[in-house]
Amino acid sequence: MAPTLLPVTFTFISVLAICLMPLTGWIGLYRGKTNILRADGGDPTLFKRIRIHGNLMENAPLFALVLGASETAGLGSSWLLLAVVTFLAGRVLHYMLYDRKTRGVAMSVTLLPGLLMGFWLLFQLHSQV
Repeated sequence: MAPTLLPVTFTFISVLAICLMPLTGWIGLYRGKTNILRADGGDPTLFKRIRIHGNLMENAPLFALVLGASETAGLGSSWLLLAVVTFLAGRVLHYMLYDRKTRGVAMSVTLLPGLLMGFWLLFQLHSQV
């Protein structure tokens, strides 16, 4: 087997795909239980589940892109793995803190590694000029 290009990024994408299946099922099962086929039907539990899933889908693609770009640009695998673990911890915190005023902490933890890798990439690109 040939060596894997971007192993950390591909691992993250794989874990993300695995996590999305149960999240989608979590919503689908509740839809079946409540017979709400579209939107959230005003049900606060369904709304929460949709937003937890949606927030992951709003943030994960850009994180995967900046992760892949950082890996391609040579950021060390320890830093990349730390970024992935931090991002995923932020997603778990988002789930746990969703109904609390402190859930901004979860968003900060989620967004911080992507932000830092974005700055690192800009530095790498423009320090070579």
